[in-house]
Amino acid sequence: TSGTGACLYISGTPGTGKTATVREVITQLHSAVLASELDDFNFVEINGMKVTDPHQSYALLWEALKGDRVSPSHALSLLSHEFSHPSPRRIPCVVLMDELDQLVTKNQSVMYNFFNWPALRHSRLIVLAVANTMDLPERTLSNKISSRLGLTRITFPGYTHTQLMTIISARLEGVPGNLVDPDAIQFAARKV
Repeated sequence: TSGTGACLYISGTPGTGKTATVREVITQLHSAVLASELDDFNFVEINGMKVTDPHQSYALLWEALKGDRVSPSHALSLLSHEFSHPSPRRIPCVVLMDELDQLVTKNQSVMYNFFNWPALRHSRLIVLAVANTMDLPERTLSNKISSRLGLTRITFPGYTHTQLMTIISARLEGVPGNLVDPDAIQFAARKV
């Protein structure tokens, strides 16, 4: 609603619900749009495991925004121009960069661009970066990138064995016949 861009770094161990939580929030925001409580926005999901080259992220974002298929290098120049110039008709765009660890390049250009564009005054771009590694920015990215990420972070802590037992028991509630012994559930939860 402020019309500005933002970066959010979401980290935590696998299976703690990072991506699921982001998708649920987006679903609720879309419901708010349908109820005329919120202005419309684009949502683009880029999964690092599904792109063969991190630079493909540029082409995916451009296609999601404009419907045009272009090469990654052409998409990069188009996006850089798009986000650095004001446009009265531009609606906000939320980009989920999932499996961020897979989008790291040698010269870090993909990361740099995706975290720099939201800082541009007219971009209206919100980047939600999701990774399993808490210290990925510090370990992998240069200071100029990690400083952009340093502002807003959310960490999903791993589950305790008690929480795992509760989750497993809840999932098994609908299964007839008490197939799994409570001690086995406790053993498995403690082992994880």
